[in-house]
Amino acid sequence: MAAPEAFGITLDGPYFGSGRWVSPLNYLPEVRGEMRLPARVVIHDVTLRDGEQTARVAFTVEEKLFLAQEMDKIGIPSIEPGLPATEEDREVIRTLAQMKLRARVTPLVRVRDDDLQAAIACGAPGMVLEFGVNPFLIKYAYDMTPEQLIDKVVVLSRRAKDETGMYVEFMGWDTFRIPSLEYIKRFFGEVIERGAIDRITVSDTFGMAHPLAMRFFISKLRQWFPETPLGLHIHNDYGQATASAMMAVASGVDEVHCSVNNLGERAGNVATEEVAVACEHLLGIPTGIQLEGLYRLSQMVAEISKIRPASNKPIVGPGLFEVESGIVIHILRQFRATPLGEVAVFPYPPALVGRDGPSLVAGRGTGRNYVEMTLEEQGLRATLEQVEEIVRQVKTVALRLKNALPPAVYQGIIRRVLGAEATPSGSAARSPAQR
Repeated sequence: MAAPEAFGITLDGPYFGSGRWVSPLNYLPEVRGEMRLPARVVIHDVTLRDGEQTARVAFTVEEKLFLAQEMDKIGIPSIEPGLPATEEDREVIRTLAQMKLRARVTPLVRVRDDDLQAAIACGAPGMVLEFGVNPFLIKYAYDMTPEQLIDKVVVLSRRAKDETGMYVEFMGWDTFRIPSLEYIKRFFGEVIERGAIDRITVSDTFGMAHPLAMRFFISKLRQWFPETPLGLHIHNDYGQATASAMMAVASGVDEVHCSVNNLGERAGNVATEEVAVACEHLLGIPTGIQLEGLYRLSQMVAEISKIRPASNKPIVGPGLFEVESGIVIHILRQFRATPLGEVAVFPYPPALVGRDGPSLVAGRGTGRNYVEMTLEEQGLRATLEQVEEIVRQVKTVALRLKNALPPAVYQGIIRRVLGAEATPSGSAARSPAQR
């Protein structure tokens, strides 16, 4: 379509297109010049491992196999199905490895001989070799030295590469609370130099780094290790996981560990659905994921984990595309008749992420536009006084219910106010509240 124009300003460029209108600031040369964007971002999904570490969550072997296949269907490229330390997860890893999925099966392997041998025996094509690298953790929780840990990582990574040629990613968790940059540089530098490592991943285990600190740290890693791919594992304890993950991507990280519906320890991991949509829609970086499949996957994970996303959870919240405010419905009504359409009122079209909508609801915020739209769709006519009376009654009932009105209740108000006039002219259409 032709670029829309208003008062000499046009919408045109990578920030605008079919079903897409994001901030042009993301694409300004001055902004892009501050970024070191990868050509592609790999989503390494940890739902089946870190997600299961959510308190009160447990997945059966069959559930893990089912969810892994669903992840593979929508193009998630790397799946962490569990730890080969447990019998159930060994069965999952072995079965998935034999299925020849498009996704790489990449279990979490502790820095232990028996873990590595179990992963090899299961036929895992890759692994995330992990250990906490915080010196205080090494000293007080594991009673060893950083040098001893580095030696173990080197030995195990080389054994894995020599015996099977598997992909080896080393994740040093609790990286962001270490006050010595020199310690971090030396630790990862020795692992890279002496080991057989395909990628190093740093973990903001408690989600503590401000996005600007994230940019500083990832930039340092890129400076120190320019040839080594970088990954990020991050939790959401301070509510900034997605922002920090996007900052990491803009600073040179090309893999992010994510979990569907934010499942994970405490406040959870950064959400798979948020990272995928933000990369694709805000930064224009491909992930290979079919975004329209995210909502279905979210629903299945919610059903199996028994943890439901909040109503306003980004991307997958059940109430995300419900609209009640009279101001917003007025704008929506006006834009529907323009080339911009409903995309002008939402951050992205519901269909982009496999959602229906928008769904207009009758509630405390209802105004004349909602009522007029409803009556028009049902072929009903009303005077201005009748419309205002319907609005008044809707607001009164909504306040009593502390909720939106069920469609039947709303229709009852229409019948009471219009009386005999509440007979549609022609076939009655469903009101927006019934969608």
